[in-house]
Amino acid sequence: MLTARQEQLLGLLKAHTYIYSRELVLALDISRARLNQLLASLLKNGLVLREGRARSTRYRLSAKKRIKPVILERENYLLKLRLRELETQLEDRKIIEQAKEILMTQFKVSPMESYRKLQEQSMSRNKPIAQIARAIVFAYESAP
Repeated sequence: MLTARQEQLLGLLKAHTYIYSRELVLALDISRARLNQLLASLLKNGLVLREGRARSTRYRLSAKKRIKPVILERENYLLKLRLRELETQLEDRKIIEQAKEILMTQFKVSPMESYRKLQEQSMSRNKPIAQIARAIVFAYESAP
C-alpha cells in the first residue's frame, strides 16, 4: 500500500521522464534520508527504477502496468474504509429511530420532541446521540 508521500513522488515521476534525487528532495520538501525511505519500497516492488550513482542518481517510472494495481489497491482500501463508516452511520440512524419510537410511545410526544429529548441527554451527558439511543433501546428490550 502506498503512502500519500509515495503517491506524490509517483506523481512527480509521471510528470517527468526522469528526475534527480536532489530535485525530488526539493519538490517534496524532505530530507535525502526520508526520500531514500520512501523510495526503498518503490524500488523493491519494481515501481521505480534507479539510474546512476551518487550525485547523478536519477529515478524514473518502470512499466506503467505495475503501478496501476498498487494504486487500485489503495483506492480499494479507502473505499472499504468509507463503506464501513457509512454502514456505521446507517446503523446509528436505525438505532436513533428505534429510540425515538420508544420515547414517542412511552411519553406520548411527537417525533421532533423525542429527538430533542435524545439531543438533550446527549449534550448533558457529553456522549454521542447514538450511544444514548442504544442505551434506551437496550433498556426497553431488557425490561420485563
